[in-house]
Amino acid sequence: MRKTSLILSGLAVALLLVGATVVTSDAQGPNARPSLWADCEYFKSVVTPATFSPDAGNFDELYVNPNGYKDGVNLISESKPGDMDYNGGRWHKNVLKNDVDPDKYSDACTVEDLDLDDFESTDEYFECPVLPRRGKGHSR
Repeated sequence: MRKTSLILSGLAVALLLVGATVVTSDAQGPNARPSLWADCEYFKSVVTPATFSPDAGNFDELYVNPNGYKDGVNLISESKPGDMDYNGGRWHKNVLKNDVDPDKYSDACTVEDLDLDDFESTDEYFECPVLPRRGKGHSR
C-alpha cells in the first residue's frame, strides 16, 4: 500500500510541474523526468514525492507555459545547479495567465526572456532535483 501511495504522489508532483492538461512525452508515468530550461541550459528533472509549505525554507521560482518554450519544453527555472542562489530543486510553481498568448514565449529559454507580470503565483511548492543534459545552449 505504501509503495502505491508513493508512486501516486510522484505522479501528482509530475502533474504539478507541467500542469494537469499538458505533459510532455518525457514526463509521463511513475518515473517521470520533465524537462526544463534554466539560463538556456537544458535539464531533466527527477520527480520525487515531496511537497512542502512556503514556510519550510528557500525555494526557486518555476514558470509553466502550457504551449511550451524553446523546443516545446514547458518549464523555465530562475536558477540551476551551480548558481549560488540555487535551492537544490525546491520549487514554487507560477503559471502563464489565461489571457496571455502562450506562443509569445515559444523561443524563450531563460527567465530574462519572460515578462513575469504574465504569470500568476500558485500555492504549489514541491521538491524535484534537476540534472543537466548536453550542456549550455544545446537542445534536446
